[in-house]
Amino acid sequence: MSGRTTGVTGRRAKGKAREELVMDAAAKAIAELGLANVRVSDIAERAGMTPGHVTYYFPSKTELLMLSIRQSEEALVEQVEAELDGIADPWTRLERLIDLSASNGRGDPGWILWFQVWSDAATDDTVAEVHNELDDRWRQILISVLEYGRERGDFAFDDLDVIAELISATIDGLSIQLTVGAPHLDRDRMLEMCARASAALLAAPAPIDAA
Repeated sequence: MSGRTTGVTGRRAKGKAREELVMDAAAKAIAELGLANVRVSDIAERAGMTPGHVTYYFPSKTELLMLSIRQSEEALVEQVEAELDGIADPWTRLERLIDLSASNGRGDPGWILWFQVWSDAATDDTVAEVHNELDDRWRQILISVLEYGRERGDFAFDDLDVIAELISATIDGLSIQLTVGAPHLDRDRMLEMCARASAALLAAPAPIDAA
């Protein structure tokens, strides 16, 4: 019985490794070619598999997109959470979060994946659900960083949700510009702008004008 169990476990582990290989290959192919242009053969070539193997694990490109973005985000979230826990200074913690979550430059594969997710989420409820789930996870990480800073007296603000949305929107907006290759914007300048915007928002309570 133990030998049979070991065999089953080994096959499951091998299958899981193949799925992750396909998802990684799909993420790269989608980032390079766009979801609409990706063929099964493109993914198979990058994964070192046959097209039949790819379709066996993932019968639809939309499913591949969703699983690829999940894999990419989960790996990044694990890194972020591990690093932030070791940073005591609130401003340094926030700056590191921005650094890890922002685009790395023109053609950043992770951000191009998000472009595809945003596009499909507008017309596909399943994609929209995954988008909202992943987006909320990042928002909760940012909120925890902001709360940490306020508890220690470094950050000052009235409305946590509003401040989190504004900082998130700043990171997203500038990252989009950087990813598409906007002129006069490099990563250092983008990070500086995000830091300045965050400092302005967190320096003192800013009442929201309901009018």
